[in-house]
Parts: sequence; structure tokens; C-alpha cells
Amino acid sequence: MSDKQIIDLAIIIPTLNEEYFIGKLLDSLIKQTVQAREFVIVDAYSKDKTIAEIKKREELLPQLKYFQIPRYTVARQRNLGVKKTKSKDILFLDADMEFKHSKDLEKYFAEVLNRKPDVAVAKNLPDSNNWKDAVYFEAEDLLFKLSKYFWPVITARNLYVKRKIFTDVGGFNEDVAVGEDQELVHRILKSNGKLVFLKSVKLHTSARRVTKDGRFRHALKMVLFGVNIIVKGRDKSKVDYEFGKFTKLK
Repeated sequence: MSDKQIIDLAIIIPTLNEEYFIGKLLDSLIKQTVQAREFVIVDAYSKDKTIAEIKKREELLPQLKYFQIPRYTVARQRNLGVKKTKSKDILFLDADMEFKHSKDLEKYFAEVLNRKPDVAVAKNLPDSNNWKDAVYFEAEDLLFKLSKYFWPVITARNLYVKRKIFTDVGGFNEDVAVGEDQELVHRILKSNGKLVFLKSVKLHTSARRVTKDGRFRHALKMVLFGVNIIVKGRDKSKVDYEFGKFTKLK
């Protein structure tokens, strides 16, 4: 492991056909001023070059481990990642995230230690230069923060969770195919957990789903899904949300 400061953190990333994104995320983590003690990728038997991209970076991330399990839900992949680690702090990341600045992880973890949340998220910015994407993500971030006061909407693009409360509430519900992150946060809050929106750092994520669906259509789809959960319950609510079917965007 490098001579950089090692923080008591486990980074967990689920993957499925992410060859065009996982390398960018790993490269950005390699450049961070601090390094997580544990680093686990759980892949659902990708059919592309995801594993090859991971292997290219093993020497520079010696704490990195990866596992493969049959595809079921992303919740099962994340839960396995937790079982394979021991750090008291956990950071879940989507494979298409990126840490643009070398001190992003250091700032993220420092604020977590200072504010002591049970669950926390940083603001997400799009990886594109399209002003429409920027407006979309700003609106989304505002909605997320406002939702804290009535029905929290949280995603696991980047999601910090304290291991103790994660274990206490039973982790992710592996039978929830979409919105498993939000469902976990709701259970944590019902257990009197503390939710914090981090202010010190902003992370970047791919705008691929927004671009593919169309910004308005994607937003409407997510809103209607949330309303259906509230009205009908999660078991009777479904949404068309693709995993592992994205190629490189032009």
C-alpha cells in the first residue's frame, strides 16, 4: 500500500458491464491524498471488459479486492461487499462516479468525522459540460435536500453509512430491485439515525441515464415512481431502470 494516510474506510462498488466507467473511477481514487483501508468491487459477471479494467489497476491499488456473484439485485452486491470488509465506516459508490480533485476523499471523510452522521451523501454534479445537465442536477440536488423534511430521497451514487447502524438495520433489502438505497436510508432514519448532506465536497457522476431517457422524461419517471411507492407501497411499484446495458457515450 502507498505511503499516503490510510483511513478506516471501506469503499464498495457494484459493477455490471462498466468497462467504460470503472477505470475512470479507479484512476481518480488512486490519485487521492488519502487511501481507504479496504476497497471491494462486487461484479455481477460482466460480459464486457470490466474485470480487465480492474486488473489493470491492481498494482496501484493493492488493497483492492474483487468478487463475482450471479446477477440478482445491486443490493445483494453491496451487502456482499460489506461482508467482505471490516472498517467501521463504509462508502458505497456507483461505478460511474469520479473524484475530480485529489483531496475530494480527504474532505469527504474529514467532514464525516466532524459531523458524525449515520448516513451521508455529497452533492453530485454531471460529468458532462452540457448546461442542461448542470441545471438538471442542481434541481435534483435541491429536491433531495428538501425531501429530507418529509420523505427523504437519497441515492447510492455516493453514500456513506456507519457500519454499526448498517448492521443494526439489516443492510440493504436484497429483494428491492430499484430504490434500495432510499429504502435503506428510510430504515436508518426510523432507527433514529442522523442524515447529513455534506458541504465540503462535490463529486461527479455520469449523466448517461438522464441523456438516454431525456431529462424531463427521466425526472418524471423518478417522481411517479416515488409517488407510487407512497400510495401503493414498494412491493406494488415498478420502474424501468436499466443496469449493465450502457455503452460509452459520444
